[in-house]
Amino acid sequence: MTRAPATPPRLRRELPWLAATALLAFAVGAWSLRLWEWDPRVPFALGMDHTQISMQLKDLHDHGWYWRNPDLGFPLGQNGSFFPELNVVHMLAIKALDVVLPGTFAAGGVYFVLSFPLTGLTGYLLARSQGLSRAAGLVIGVLFANAPGHAERYGHLYLAQYWVVPVALWLVLEVARGRALLSAKDSGTSRWRGARTWVTVAAVLVVGLSGVYYVAFTLVLLLVAAVGRRVAGTPADLLRGLAVMAGLGACIALPLAAARVGIRGDLVTGRVPAGRNPAESEVYAGKLMDLVLPWPDHRVPALEYLSFAYRTATRATVETSALGVVGTAGMVGLAVIGLLALLSGRRAAADHTRWSGLMLVAFLFFTVGGLGSFVAVFATPQVRTWSRMSLYVLVLALLAVGSWLTRLERRRGVLTAGVVAGLLVVVGSLDQTNPAAAPDHRANAREMAGLRSYTAGLEQRVGSGCGVFQVPVLPYPETLGPQRMEGYDQLKPYLASGDLRFSVAAMRGTAAAEWMNAVDTRDLGALAADLRSLGFCALEVDIEGFAPEQDPSARLTSAWGEPAARTPDGTFVAWDLRTAGAAGEGDSARRTAVLEPVVVSVGGYEPEEVDGTLGQYLGPLGGLSVANPGAPERVTIGMDVRGVGAASREVTVLDGARELARVTVSDERATRLSVVVDAPRGATSLSVRVSGPADKDLTGERVTTAFVSGLTVTAGDGRRAVSLLDQVDTGWVIP
Repeated sequence: MTRAPATPPRLRRELPWLAATALLAFAVGAWSLRLWEWDPRVPFALGMDHTQISMQLKDLHDHGWYWRNPDLGFPLGQNGSFFPELNVVHMLAIKALDVVLPGTFAAGGVYFVLSFPLTGLTGYLLARSQGLSRAAGLVIGVLFANAPGHAERYGHLYLAQYWVVPVALWLVLEVARGRALLSAKDSGTSRWRGARTWVTVAAVLVVGLSGVYYVAFTLVLLLVAAVGRRVAGTPADLLRGLAVMAGLGACIALPLAAARVGIRGDLVTGRVPAGRNPAESEVYAGKLMDLVLPWPDHRVPALEYLSFAYRTATRATVETSALGVVGTAGMVGLAVIGLLALLSGRRAAADHTRWSGLMLVAFLFFTVGGLGSFVAVFATPQVRTWSRMSLYVLVLALLAVGSWLTRLERRRGVLTAGVVAGLLVVVGSLDQTNPAAAPDHRANAREMAGLRSYTAGLEQRVGSGCGVFQVPVLPYPETLGPQRMEGYDQLKPYLASGDLRFSVAAMRGTAAAEWMNAVDTRDLGALAADLRSLGFCALEVDIEGFAPEQDPSARLTSAWGEPAARTPDGTFVAWDLRTAGAAGEGDSARRTAVLEPVVVSVGGYEPEEVDGTLGQYLGPLGGLSVANPGAPERVTIGMDVRGVGAASREVTVLDGARELARVTVSDERATRLSVVVDAPRGATSLSVRVSGPADKDLTGERVTTAFVSGLTVTAGDGRRAVSLLDQVDTGWVIP
C-alpha cells in the first residue's frame, strides 16, 4: 500500500495562518458586502458598470464566451472583439464556476466574493516571501483584501481580483532583489521542472492574462527594478527582469491578437470603442490627497464629510484611491526612509530601500501630471486610469507596516506582536469598510423581479425571438445617459429576458450601430415599417432618457395603441409594432435603405443650444465625419459657422492636405459653408481648422473658436442621408 506523501513541516506551520488569513479576509469582506442579503439569482449590483459586467456574465452563460452575441445589437449582433476583455484568467475562472453553479449571475457574484479570501492568501504569501512574520502576513493579507472601495468594485469584476497585485509585486521584488526565478541546477531535478520555475511561470501567466492594467503597471515596476538591479548587480539581473517583461508581453499579446481576428469582416464607420486620447490620463489619474484622506464612503460621518468637502471643491478622482489609516502610516514611513536616505546618505535596510523606491515610482505614475501622462503623450494613451496604481502603493505601504510588526515581534515577543496585529486588523477593517455602502440587495431583487415580469409579458405578447428596438439610441460602450438615465440602463431588460433580442450594445463606430443614428422618427408609420423590415416587432422607450417635453410616449400610444408591456416602476414601456400593420415586413429594399444611411457628424464639443439654436462649439482644430455603411457616395454637406470673439477667422475644411473649402467668419452672423465629399464605404474623416486666438471658458477646460449649426446632408439617388445634429435635436438619438 502506497503512503501519501507527508506535508513538509514548514508548510504545516504555514497552513493554519493561511487558513486564518483567508477566513478573516472573507469574513470582513462578507460583512462589508452584507452578503447574507444577496440572492445568487440576481446580479450582485445594478447600475452603471455593474449592469455592464452583468451583461458579460449573461453572455458567458448563454453563448459560451464574451465574443459575439446575437441577442444584442440586433439585427446585426454585438461583436465584443471591438471592446475586448483581456482578463482571460478571470473569465476562465467564471466560466468554470458557471458550469457547477446554477443561474446566470451566480458565478460572477461568487467569483467577486472569492476575491477577498484569495487576496488575503496572496497578500500573506507575499509578506512571507519577503521575510516578514506570520502575524505581519495576516495583517497585510486581511487589510489589502479589504482595501477601501474593494466591496464596491463588482462593476469592475476583473480589476476587483486584487489577489493578482501581490503576485505581480512578487515578480517585481524578486527581480529587484536579484533572486533567481528558476529552480537551482542542483535541486535534484531539471531546473525547468523545479518548483520555483513552476511558481514563476504561473505568476507570469496569472498577471499576463489578467488585463491590460495589471500588465502595464507591473511592466513599469519591473523595468525600474531590472535597471536598478543592473546598476547594483550584473547584466544577468537586467536580463532576468527583461525576460519576465517579455513573458508578460507575450501573454497580453495573445488575447489582443484574438480580438484583432475577431473584428475582421466587420465594417468600421467611425471611432470604435477603447480609443483613448492623452487628456484622459489626466482625468483618470489620482492625487496625493486622495491617498491620505478617508475613503468617500467612510463609516464615520465626520471623516466621510472631510473627503466629500475636498472632492467637491476640487476635481474629484474618478475611482477610490484611499489607502486607509494603516496604509497611510506605511506610506509615510517609506517616504521618510527614502527622504532620509536622499538627504543624509543614511543607508536603510535593503528591503525598505527597494519598497521606498518602487513606491515612489508607482506614485509618480499614479498622480495627475505624472509619468502616466508622459506615457500617454509620448507612447500610448490606451492605459488611462493611472489612479489604479494606488493598489501597488498600498501593498508596498502595508509591507512597511508588516516589517515594523516583524521587528516588534523579535524585540517584544510573539504575544505583544499578536495583540498589536489584532488591533491593526480591527482598526484597519473598521476604517476601510462600511456595510452601509454595500449594494442594496433587496432593491436589486425587486428591480429584477419587475424586469422579469416585464420581459415575460412582452415576450408573451410578441413571441419569442422578437427584436426590440430601444430608444433613446445611445453609443455603446462608455457613455453617460441623458436626463435621469444611466448609460447602461437599456441592458437591464436583456439581463431579465428569456428569449428576446435587443438593439442596445451594438459597438459604436461600426455598421452594426451606425444605422440606428439615422432612424426617421418624423413619420411613425414609416418608422414602424423600417423597423419591421429589420425583424423588429416591438419598440421600447426608457422614459428616464427623455426630457418631459420630448417624451414620445403619448405620440406612440396615439399611433400604435396602448403599450404591450411596462415595468412596475414605469421606466421601460414597450409597444407592439405589429399594430402598425405588416408594412415593411420582408421588404428587402427597405431593409437595405435602413441599414445603409449616410450619417455626418461634427467633431467638436457636445451639442448644446445657444440663443435658441442647437449646434456645437469647435476648438482650433475640429472635424467632420462621414459614416457610410453602403456603396460609395458623393455627399454634399452644408453648415452655418459663426466665429467666437471679436476677431474675424478663417475656417478651412481639409481632406488630409487637400483643401476642400474655406470661408471667413465672425461673431456678427453665421456664414454658410458647403463642401462636397466623395465618401467611400466605411469612415471618412475631414479636419476643420479655425484660425485666430481661442476663447477659454472660466473653468479653463474648454477652448473655442467657432460655433457650428444648421448642418445639412444630401446624397444622390435618394439615399438616406442625415445630420447627427438634427437627430440629436429630436431627443431620440444621443451622440
